[in-house]
Amino acid sequence: MRSTWVIAKREFRSFFDSPIAYVAITVFLIITGVLFFLADDFFAANEATLRPLFEWVPLIFVFYMPAISMRLLSEERRSGTFELLITMPIREHEVILGKYLAALGFLVVTLLLTLPYPIIVAAVGTPDWGPMIGGYFGLFLVGAVYLGVGLMTSAWTHNQIISFVLALLINGFFYFIDKLIGVVWAGTRDVFAYLSFDQHFQTISRGVIDTRNLVFYVSLSAASVLIASYSLRRRLWKG
Repeated sequence: MRSTWVIAKREFRSFFDSPIAYVAITVFLIITGVLFFLADDFFAANEATLRPLFEWVPLIFVFYMPAISMRLLSEERRSGTFELLITMPIREHEVILGKYLAALGFLVVTLLLTLPYPIIVAAVGTPDWGPMIGGYFGLFLVGAVYLGVGLMTSAWTHNQIISFVLALLINGFFYFIDKLIGVVWAGTRDVFAYLSFDQHFQTISRGVIDTRNLVFYVSLSAASVLIASYSLRRRLWKG
């Protein structure tokens, strides 16, 4: 476990050693700010709610999280440090888990930087804090799944762009699955709604914490991390 924390701390620091992280966060905050205050005309609506934010951010995360996670393992191969993992006394799951924890830390930083939004909402009205707290909890869960998928695709290839595109396609597919397939085959709508990342998030963002939604997100995150660990092990075996 100590090796996992060492890798997590090193990886987390590496995010902010590069200007890419600052640029990504700045772009994210600008986009969410524009959509929240201007596109949804927050002040004209005269409603103390973060609902517009919670409608947009899961969709933005479809692009944002793969951009963050695409380098987690692909960068190791590009920089040449990946080969060192073969000779170091570190297990594959420790590497994967450490990098995943670092990515979750980056997600938490991103969400913390959006806290001025609920502060502004509270200043202009009396919000319902239940949906707000539930919405942020839901954003963390859906972001964790997106990062898990990105880590998984990063373990599949040494090319960061390919990793990004694969994660984007997988996340986008499961975000829109009920709208794409469920609409065509109406009889399967409920089945595909259960597989939809967005549908589970909408329930949590209303302040309803259902164990089925928790199990869904936690299971997918764990499965992605396990697949990434297995993929890394195979790449190490191949040398």
